[in-house]
Amino acid sequence: MFSLSRLFIVPILTIVLTTSCKLTSDESTTETITQSSGSSTPVVDFSVVEDNGTTVPPNDDPTTLPPPVLNPGDTEFEEGFSINNDNPYTNQPFVDLTFRTLAPSKIKIGQALNCSDGQWETYVPSKRVDLPVLYKTITYSVVFQDWEGGLSTCFRKSITHDNVGPEVVFQTYPAATIEVGTASEISFYVRDDRSETVAVDCSLNGITKACFYGNNKVTLPELPVGSYVFTVTAKDDLQNITTRSVNWTVHSLYKQVLQKVTVNNYKKVDVLFVIDNSGSMAYEQQSMAQRTSQFLSILQGLDYQIAITTTDPRNINLGDGRLIPLTGGNGKKIIDASLQVSTAQNLLSQTLQRPETGSGDEQGIRSVYRTIERYNSNESDFRSFFREGAQLSVVLISDEDESANTTKNDPASLLSLINSTWSGQKRFNFNSIITRPGDTACRNSYGYSYGERYKTISEMTGGVLGNVCDMDYTNQVAGIADEIRRLLKTLTLSCQPLTQFPIVIKKDGAVVSQEYKLEGLNIKFTTELDPGAYEVSYMCLK
Repeated sequence: MFSLSRLFIVPILTIVLTTSCKLTSDESTTETITQSSGSSTPVVDFSVVEDNGTTVPPNDDPTTLPPPVLNPGDTEFEEGFSINNDNPYTNQPFVDLTFRTLAPSKIKIGQALNCSDGQWETYVPSKRVDLPVLYKTITYSVVFQDWEGGLSTCFRKSITHDNVGPEVVFQTYPAATIEVGTASEISFYVRDDRSETVAVDCSLNGITKACFYGNNKVTLPELPVGSYVFTVTAKDDLQNITTRSVNWTVHSLYKQVLQKVTVNNYKKVDVLFVIDNSGSMAYEQQSMAQRTSQFLSILQGLDYQIAITTTDPRNINLGDGRLIPLTGGNGKKIIDASLQVSTAQNLLSQTLQRPETGSGDEQGIRSVYRTIERYNSNESDFRSFFREGAQLSVVLISDEDESANTTKNDPASLLSLINSTWSGQKRFNFNSIITRPGDTACRNSYGYSYGERYKTISEMTGGVLGNVCDMDYTNQVAGIADEIRRLLKTLTLSCQPLTQFPIVIKKDGAVVSQEYKLEGLNIKFTTELDPGAYEVSYMCLK
């Protein structure tokens, strides 16, 4: 029904010649054959070249006709359809279907592989249809009906939708401020799950150079004073574009800082958990409650409060720095020391084990930044959580690094906000259970990407750096709980002190001789600090 046959008649030319034939064999020997004068069969000279194709035996059936031969300009007809002229990918939310059939009457377009769905409609040679879903492979099926009601074969074709640009991830880059004359380095990678045909450009303050698909390392010279923006632009073969930037400032002078800190004996500490609830954390989330089950036993004796937020930056109920209602807590959002330890631990562990799938654009530092902004906006949840006179500790659990590069994603900017909000009185640390940079075993299993920026802020505040791939977090959460207790032995500075200059600490006007260790912004003493008025004099970059 849906075939096309043609009969081609080839005229036979009868040639009568008398000549000779030379046959050349592989052994380069020659035979000469002479036709007798009485014969009517001509001898025609011909040449033979090597044919590497498959040898087909002769067909001895005299009733079998040779296959039809197409005349010049003719093409063989192929029934079916195409999607976007058989392009395998598209970045548009629609596709163009083109149909081919000999007896067009009706057509049915669906997505079932056996053509069981769809509605019959009048045949058209082409049709534009909207894709039912985006960023997936979509299969269409088509069946034709002729004027007599006969059905064609069920034809199927697929196309993949991709409207997302390549992934651009900064791994190392300069701090928000660096001293003039300091050489710096930027490293980043560009990858795309679908295609390696990616054009990559880099620019530093408008000067553009070609960069590479994959890993890149950029060495920056000793930059003069000023503001700098380094931008990476990656474009795939469907013209999907991703642009990512990092910003920093080069300063020229040091500044003298005299910070006054009042130490009380309240033993208050507010602990903010930031949990990665994205899809890549599915493996870790399966046993998150068990992994964190020993946390609160180590905090006994402290006046603690605990709240939980997510790494999801979207403006939704469980995102943008909002506190999560406690699982089984009847709407409460804050765990406090008035609860029995077992009850408090159960609320914490069950709430950390998230059932939802949040955004894959994880931004844990930004989430902490937003909680403090909400405190400054007098939102009641945050006014209850962040207490005057209490120390602050963040515990982040994530298998991926901070995925954006704005001011709110910058470790130094977060520390500056904490310092300005509480006038330098809030002792603070940031603990990270992450894919630790250099841990290839974790990176190649369940750790999606190295947590470079989380490592940076943990080192800046003397926090614990844990391993998200561990089956049991007992030792890690015990270490974090110990560090939270050590906040009572800590002074947090407002900026990174320069170690080439002395740090002078006084209590009630007298120089403190007690031994200490400097870890980032935190001065950690061997014993708890006695209540009193402290002054710390040190030098930072301006």
